[in-house]
Amino acid sequence: MDYSSRQRFDEISKLRFDGNLAGAIELCQNAISAYPNDNFFYKVLGDLLFQEKNYADASRAYIEQLKRLSEKPEHFKAFARFYRQFNAEAPDDFCIQFHKEIINAIDKGEIAPNIQQLLVETFGDAFIVDDDLKSILLKSDNDRYLNEVKRFIDAASSDDVRAIIFHQIRQKDSYTNTKTKEFLISVAERKELFREAQQLVEALISKQETPNPTLIRALLRMSRKQQDYHYAEQLLTIDESLIEKSDFNVQYELVYYFNSIGNSELLDRTLKRMRNSAERSIPIARTLYNFYLTFDRFEDAQVLSEHIQKLTDWKRSEAKKDQHQDRSEEQLESEQVVWQRVKDLVSEKEHNRQMLAIRDLLKGFSHELGQPITNIRYQIQLQQIRMKRGIGTMDEIQDLFVTILAQTERIGFMLDRFRPIVSSKSLQECFCVNDCIKQVFADLSERLTQNRIIYRLRETSQVNLFGDRIQFSQVFYNLVLNSMQAISNDGEIVVNISKKSNYIQIFFSDNGPGIPEENRKKIFEPFFSTKDPTSGNGGEGLGLFVVWNILKMYNGTIQVNHKFEKGAQFVIKIPVEEERHEQSSNN
Repeated sequence: MDYSSRQRFDEISKLRFDGNLAGAIELCQNAISAYPNDNFFYKVLGDLLFQEKNYADASRAYIEQLKRLSEKPEHFKAFARFYRQFNAEAPDDFCIQFHKEIINAIDKGEIAPNIQQLLVETFGDAFIVDDDLKSILLKSDNDRYLNEVKRFIDAASSDDVRAIIFHQIRQKDSYTNTKTKEFLISVAERKELFREAQQLVEALISKQETPNPTLIRALLRMSRKQQDYHYAEQLLTIDESLIEKSDFNVQYELVYYFNSIGNSELLDRTLKRMRNSAERSIPIARTLYNFYLTFDRFEDAQVLSEHIQKLTDWKRSEAKKDQHQDRSEEQLESEQVVWQRVKDLVSEKEHNRQMLAIRDLLKGFSHELGQPITNIRYQIQLQQIRMKRGIGTMDEIQDLFVTILAQTERIGFMLDRFRPIVSSKSLQECFCVNDCIKQVFADLSERLTQNRIIYRLRETSQVNLFGDRIQFSQVFYNLVLNSMQAISNDGEIVVNISKKSNYIQIFFSDNGPGIPEENRKKIFEPFFSTKDPTSGNGGEGLGLFVVWNILKMYNGTIQVNHKFEKGAQFVIKIPVEEERHEQSSNN
């Protein structure tokens, strides 16, 4: 709205506020003459006439607004509110006439297709004027007419498909035409009408005690195509249970989902379930083979490649007629060459990845060290200049010493953060993880108390590890200090320790502000921090980087639990070898 139109609107509003509706209407009509193609003043005029209970002219003003909404469909909401209010307050004969005039405007082509579509989506089939479409809407309510629906959709526009889908979304009975709905979902997905397809999936799933695998797969697939799983997460419980009871097609989509959220445990569980399906199916085995390559599981891929060859040879011997499955010796040799090349490329890729990581680490380390060193150099040079000019004092020299000590302490603190992963001094022994964590809390108890932070350790069993106890303790020193900085005051830290069949699982939780989604993939990178690095209490972005590296020495993993909503939660998993631990304990 430009300055002139804003002035007109302010004048109209003042007259309306003062109760001078006639004057406001007259000014509004003048504004329409000045801005005939703008929908805004038609909307204002409709409001004024409706307030005056001039229902006939109010409805005509709003239809004029509707005709001018094609380039500003976001203003349709204002019309929709008025339409509902009109039908709630105006006499029936005016409501019927209002609807007829809208239909007439649609028939004449005066209302743009995108606005007509909004009318249908918002108010239903009453605004559909195409007789063929009206007929197919009725037939889409029964699966007996599915073939006719298919023939109609083959030549239908996207708007007509939308009209049929929204008609089905509004239907309360979802059992008489399930096949039709599933067909419409597939059509909508093909036409990239994802919002409409997802709403129809929701309408179907809401009526089912156990969601149809076809619907689950469609919902996950559309989420993958949009790179957004929020809608699927709202409708489905995506956990271990879903993996176990799903078929291969759903598991295929779950692989992409778990990879997108960084849940390596459930990703691994899904791939293992898919491996069972690959025992006798070459297409499934080849799909899984590609997944193995994608996730750098090259040993698994090689084993599966040999299995695929055996399956192919067996099928060839069992069914000679399936010549398309036959592979020549040259093809087999070619595959081996390709396989070797893939392994070579992966080794090269891993080497490059490590070199890039080292480069980034050194770059960050150089930057962090450069700041205190520069400060020291600047302060010394400044003092030298002052002394040459004879204006230096002993108090200034004392201040210089204090500055140098503070900066060197900062450097030393930074080096200490690296020591657990670079030190060659290491005492390898069997130690109790529970006692190790208890000692960390005991050492930090005074600081925790000062910050009014309570801590709880929940144990389902005593668990042991073989390695450097002091090094392992550093994991929890860093995690606790990290939480203390996040919580500030009046908080809680909870550690849950449990022993599974072949690994230790530790949940480390705090009730702080949590970790923003955009930071979750960065927090284990060196020198990534949202804190002040000059505080002397962390903030260099090394704490979680050290944690990640120490756990890697134990072949362990640490991940952020993205579903934890009461703060931040880290999930630590460390594989254990029972025989080794028992032997170590006996020795």
